Amino acid sequence: MKCTIKTCALIGGLMITNAAWSCSRPDAPVVPDAAQAVTPQMVKAKNDVQAYMKAANDYLGCIRNDRKHNAMVSEMESIAGKFNNAVRDFKQRMASK
Repeated sequence: MKCTIKTCALIGGLMITNAAWSCSRPDAPVVPDAAQAVTPQMVKAKNDVQAYMKAANDYLGCIRNDRKHNAMVSEMESIAGKFNNAVRDFKQRMASK
């Protein structure tokens, strides 16, 4: 099968476009207020944070810009810290009831 220059350029352009579409920064999940949260909210937050971390790792694998990479890692660390603090505070609140 012969590949003309126009056909090859079109296929290459579509592949690049597809790769760009699949490399999108995930939205950060909302971490609930541990002082007011109930167990189902904390479970949902846990699932949302896990899904976010997976999507963020996928995003890190496809970006080639150091600034974007570092910003994503900083955001991931911030979300993980907020969630871990919320879990700790939630457990303390539940233990004191």
